[in-house]
Amino acid sequence: MKVLVLGGAGRMAYATMKDLLEIDTDEVSKVVIADINYEKVKNVADKFQNEKLVPVCIDIAEYAKLVDLMKGSDVVIDSTYVSGTTSLSIIKAALEARVHVINLGQLGKEEEKQAATMSDAFTKAGLSVILGLGSSPGISNLMVRELADRLDTMNTVEISFAYESVGTSTLPIKEPFAFAFEEFVEHPLIFQDAKFVTIPPQSGIQYIEFPAPIGMRPAFCIPHSEVWTVAETFEEKGIKNVSVRAGFAPDFVKKVNFLVDCGLMSHKPLKVGGIDVIPSDVLFSCLAQLPPEEGEVVDYGCTLVVAVGTKNKEKVEYKALMLNRPYKGLTNAQHRTGHSPSITARMLYKGEIKTKGVFPPERGVDPKPFFRELTKRELEIAVTSRTFV
Repeated sequence: MKVLVLGGAGRMAYATMKDLLEIDTDEVSKVVIADINYEKVKNVADKFQNEKLVPVCIDIAEYAKLVDLMKGSDVVIDSTYVSGTTSLSIIKAALEARVHVINLGQLGKEEEKQAATMSDAFTKAGLSVILGLGSSPGISNLMVRELADRLDTMNTVEISFAYESVGTSTLPIKEPFAFAFEEFVEHPLIFQDAKFVTIPPQSGIQYIEFPAPIGMRPAFCIPHSEVWTVAETFEEKGIKNVSVRAGFAPDFVKKVNFLVDCGLMSHKPLKVGGIDVIPSDVLFSCLAQLPPEEGEVVDYGCTLVVAVGTKNKEKVEYKALMLNRPYKGLTNAQHRTGHSPSITARMLYKGEIKTKGVFPPERGVDPKPFFRELTKRELEIAVTSRTFV
C-alpha cells in the first residue's frame, strides 16, 4: 500500500506516519509525506530514519502538480486542516488521479454539500472519500453509529470531549490550536427539535462528569460537522436533537477568553501604524513562533457519546466512552486523532470499506473492525446502557 499524507509536517500527520511505519508495517510499501515547507517535512522524515518514508515539497494550491503527486497512490490522507475551497480542490484532484481520500479535519456544512456533488463521480470510479475521520469528527461519528445500531429509534445524540494535562508543559498556552480558539467565538449550529439552530458562542453549557483525571467540566456547544451529518444520516431513526460540546481545561478557557476580550480573536482589519492588520492573524503568527514543547507530556483525553431512543418500545440511553491515556510520546490529541486515518487507509486498501462516493464515517465505515484496531493502540470504547421505567 502506498499512502500520500498531505500536511506531512503537522502534529497529527506525525502520529499517522508513526502508526503506518510501526504497526502492521508489512502492509505499507511507501509513505510520501508532502508539505509546502520542505525543511520541516524533511526533518520529520529524518527523525524516522525509514526508507519507506519519502518527503516531498508541494503547494496544494498548484492543482496540476497535486494531481501528479497523487497518481500512483492507493490512499491520500488530507491532514492539512484547511477548510473550504482548498480541501474541495484536494478532493477534485483525487478524482482526477483516481485515488481514495481520507479527510482528517472537517468541512463546513456548505462545503460538505459541495463535496457531495462529486459523490456520483467517485462512485462510478469505484472510489471512496471519507470526510472528517480524525477524533471528533471521526471516532465520535462511529461511536454514534455503534449506538444507533443498538436502538430501534434514536431521538437525541450528545457528543462531548475533554482533556487534562498533568505534565510539565513549557508553553504559555498548552493547546495552541487555531481551530480550538475559533470554537470560542463562532456561533455553533445545533440540531434542536428537528431543526438546525444557530446559538451564541460558548452557550448550551452542561456540567459533565468525565473519568479521572479530568473530572467534572462545564462543556459548551461548539461548531462541529457531526451535528449535520448525524442529523442527516439518522433521519429515519427519528433523530430530533444533536449537539457537540467541549469541556476545555479551566486554565485554557481563562487564557483564551482573555485573548477574546482583548480583541485578539477578531477577524476585522485594524489600523496599526497606518497598516491594516487582522488581530487573529497576528495572534496565530505569534503562537506559531513559540519554542518547541519541552518538559514531560503527560495528558489524557476523553470522548463521550450519549444516545437516547427506544429499543423494543422501551426508552433506553446508551453511553459510549473512550478515555485515552499517555501513549508512546504522543499528546492525547495526536493519539486519538492521528491513528484513525492510518487504520482506515488499511481498511480501504484491503477492500473492507464497501461504500463508494463521498460520505462521513458513520455512513460507510463499520465501527466494529475499526474499534478493534483502536484497541490495539490502547484506545478502547466502553458502552453502557440504562433503561427507563
